[in-house]
Amino acid sequence: MIIKKFIGFALLLLVLTGCGSESERKSVQFYMWGGDENINKYIDQTVAPYVLKEYDIDIKRVAMETNDFMSKLQNEKSVGRKDGSIDLIWINGAAFKQAKDSELLSGDLLSDLENTQRFEQVLLETDSGEPIEGLEIPWGKTSFAFQVNTDNVKQPPLTIDELTQWIQNNPGRFTYPDAADFTGNGFIRQLMYSLNLDQINGDPTLKQRQKAYEYLSEIKPNLWRQGKDYPKNLQQLDQMFGSSDVDFTMGFNERRALPFIENGTFNKSTRTFALNGQAVTNAHYLTIPFNSPNKEKALQVIEALTNYSMQAEKLKSDVWGDGSVLALDQLTGEQQENLESKSTGYHYLNEWENQSDFSAEMIQLIEEEWRDYVVRP
Repeated sequence: MIIKKFIGFALLLLVLTGCGSESERKSVQFYMWGGDENINKYIDQTVAPYVLKEYDIDIKRVAMETNDFMSKLQNEKSVGRKDGSIDLIWINGAAFKQAKDSELLSGDLLSDLENTQRFEQVLLETDSGEPIEGLEIPWGKTSFAFQVNTDNVKQPPLTIDELTQWIQNNPGRFTYPDAADFTGNGFIRQLMYSLNLDQINGDPTLKQRQKAYEYLSEIKPNLWRQGKDYPKNLQQLDQMFGSSDVDFTMGFNERRALPFIENGTFNKSTRTFALNGQAVTNAHYLTIPFNSPNKEKALQVIEALTNYSMQAEKLKSDVWGDGSVLALDQLTGEQQENLESKSTGYHYLNEWENQSDFSAEMIQLIEEEWRDYVVRP
């Protein structure tokens, strides 16, 4: 009798354990940077309910710094853990190259997705100069753009020559963040494109980089604090711009000014433009680790995150303001009009072409060279 009860209990436990495993398999552990509340709310309040309804998948957003979840994957790889703890990650740039080189990714995801033509094809080619080879899927993109206070600057300088003249005529009213800051480094990369129009293919040569360093050295005496000091980061530059200490700020994401205008941080006359009608474009991606226990479910989440409705929602400036990765010519006329209405507006002073960002190694080199060529002399 005791043995029968034990067997019955064991069978019941096995059934319950099996049910638990089935439930767990419906969850996707999404590891991502969690430092922006708007992005977090977009995942939790928009994407999660949609994915649960459409795919019966429960997204578990795990906020973690990129370096930390990369270390986690490295550790799992080193101990041979085949059934991992991470299903889906948000990644780009140097982290992608590291994951690719260390064989931490599951393989060619692109061939597993429906209608790969829906993406802007350039976003499928390289990530900060590193060939993608289908290992990650584009999720969003931003362009490097400038914001200007048009109450103070009646004729905004839209070309490199006009900017040079304006800085000379208005000493102390322009600056940029330290090159250790991603935005400050982005400004220098943008200058390299503007000073070498239609000449850069991939990473710039030393000669092409030196044009930017020479330019920065020339304008240095007319910068804020005569170029003897630079804002440490974009947040400091934004504060200076908001308090009218300078007339320009800048950054990745051409829609970034809108919430600041809305909450009063930036002047209502703030407008956005791209220098010389070109903008360095920084894309970010989704990928699946080599040992994801739920690759099929993770792929369904990627399908959801890159479909039209989710891309259109995150494009809204009061949601995230993150750019769409969808090719307009693959959308209906109504969808195109809807995306364009969210992407453009009265606050843009010009249109621009997207330019590929440089490799992670080049970005690091630019920071070092900027100190040698511009700061120390």
